[in-house]
Amino acid sequence: MRVSVVGCGRRGAVQAACLAAAGHDVVALETDPSARRRLRAGLPATAEPRLRRLLALALLSGRLRVTGDRTAVAGARVHVLAVGTGAVAGGLAVGDDDVRAGARTAMLRDAVEQLAPHLGPGDLVVGRASVLPGTAAWLSASLAADGVHADVVWVPDEHRPGHAVLDTLRPARLVYGVPGGTPGERAVAILDALHALQLAAGTPRETAGLEHAELVGGPVPAVLGAA
Repeated sequence: MRVSVVGCGRRGAVQAACLAAAGHDVVALETDPSARRRLRAGLPATAEPRLRRLLALALLSGRLRVTGDRTAVAGARVHVLAVGTGAVAGGLAVGDDDVRAGARTAMLRDAVEQLAPHLGPGDLVVGRASVLPGTAAWLSASLAADGVHADVVWVPDEHRPGHAVLDTLRPARLVYGVPGGTPGERAVAILDALHALQLAAGTPRETAGLEHAELVGGPVPAVLGAA
């Protein structure tokens, strides 16, 4: 399957390398030129064990390409949002979850706006971070308002620091946050193909509503749009 990963920080680099290791054709979109150069040299910004080796193998195999060209994501069936998942600048207190989640939401919105011109009907946009409840529905409505017929779902990462590669390739569980009805059924089928390696290894999967999945990995107290 052709997959794009938007943002190549810690989470994005792990996702891109693991997806390529699972046999997918991955294009990693990174807007920072210095970060692109490091990734192309097989040097991720994080010291996660096993990541350098996995990244080098993905690059050598040709299954992973790192680019700053947004048009390169066109033709991918799945688009993984890996932006807005790290530290938020500005000296926020560690417990300031509402502000941090709001900043993540803004970065995700910007990423989706960049993707929108290159999304096709039936494409799947997959969020990975813990965000404000309602974020996926809001992003989906934003795409629909622009006439883009792509579905937004949430499949949160639950990996441990220092174990991100192993926890991504062999997670304890998979949680699919999908919309109801036919769009949800279509999304589950695509997500099962995306995670075929994990499912074949016996990883249990849970299908849930979008807002439940958005909170997995770290509850966020506010609700998108609340005063």
